[in-house]
Amino acid sequence: MAVATGVLLAVGSLNLSVRSAAFGFDSSMGGLSVSAAKKLSSSAEVTPFGTPVGDPLKGHTGAVTAVAVGKRSDGTPVIVSGSRDKTVRIWNLDTGKPIGKPLKGHAKLIYSVAIGKRSDGTPVIVSGGDDSTLRMWNLNTGKPLGRPIVSKRDIMWGISTGKLRDDTPVIAATAGGVSSVVGLWNLNTGKSIKRSFTEVFTTATEVVTGKRSDGTPVVVTGNTSGEARVWSLETGKPVSKSLVGCDECQVRALAIGKRRDGTPVVVSAYSPGWPFKEGDLGGRIRVWNLNTGKPVGKSIKIQPNGFSDMTVGRSGDGSSVIVYGDDDGNVSAWDLDTGDALGESFDSRSDTVFGLAAGKRSDGNPVIVSGGRDKTIRIWSLGS
Repeated sequence: MAVATGVLLAVGSLNLSVRSAAFGFDSSMGGLSVSAAKKLSSSAEVTPFGTPVGDPLKGHTGAVTAVAVGKRSDGTPVIVSGSRDKTVRIWNLDTGKPIGKPLKGHAKLIYSVAIGKRSDGTPVIVSGGDDSTLRMWNLNTGKPLGRPIVSKRDIMWGISTGKLRDDTPVIAATAGGVSSVVGLWNLNTGKSIKRSFTEVFTTATEVVTGKRSDGTPVVVTGNTSGEARVWSLETGKPVSKSLVGCDECQVRALAIGKRRDGTPVVVSAYSPGWPFKEGDLGGRIRVWNLNTGKPVGKSIKIQPNGFSDMTVGRSGDGSSVIVYGDDDGNVSAWDLDTGDALGESFDSRSDTVFGLAAGKRSDGNPVIVSGGRDKTIRIWSLGS
């Protein structure tokens, strides 16, 4: 969820792309036209881009505020969702069926979920929310791992998982009220890892992890002053100047991906501060070189949104695409390298889109997963 929160890329950088110049979009079909779909693949079983996959997943009794995609140890691809109903749920990405019972423990609504892996190979869910705690759960069994991690800084807005240079798996999270800090914890033990992160943030609500081309593990934060910052996970010190997207705006969402030439990038979505003022011109999506902190390509205009989320996915042809969901339930996509729109937005029918994640089903089809205010989870094809 990205509001004052952020749904995080849970399993690393997942990417996607389709050429808008090469493909035609048929809004009546909810995806690419038949002729365009044929250009995607010579296969007769192409699933058009933007087409719903199966029925909405129902079970949460409150808005779905966060989603992540990963795998269990047996290779089963899964969706993990967090909700205002205070529960975490696991779903089979292939069948859409729930796996096990809801995971209960949070005392208040959940803002973020992420998926990581311990050094022994155990896949782990990390969830955080309004009760100022982080909780870890075994993705295979649904059982809690250790005691909750309690924040002294109020709300746990955003969570991501990553690795240090020595392969130690870590949790990065932003926590705070009026001001925020970044915390790091060992994913194996749940113990705090002290890092400086000396800058006092205006409320930082977004966080994602990744690596620069030289192997430096980094965490990127976004705040309510419209600034994003790249930090070293090793030292806790900034490794770039502040990535400023606009004046009097907020960072609504962050994602990490790669361009076709292999350059790692961070994608940030900005929108005017809440509440919106008369005359606000809308927001922007910007792409930044993760190695240098410099902007790459043209900015993408978006509507002003108080709630939104974004991810970077990868289509069957391996190209990268930015996918963004907004207040009105629209999901839009752009080519990561060119900034060109990939057809028209498709309607998630979920009112506000709070969470987005990218992944792949067992049949190889890449998908986007969305969660929204209507309490459902929806799966969308990214083509093949």
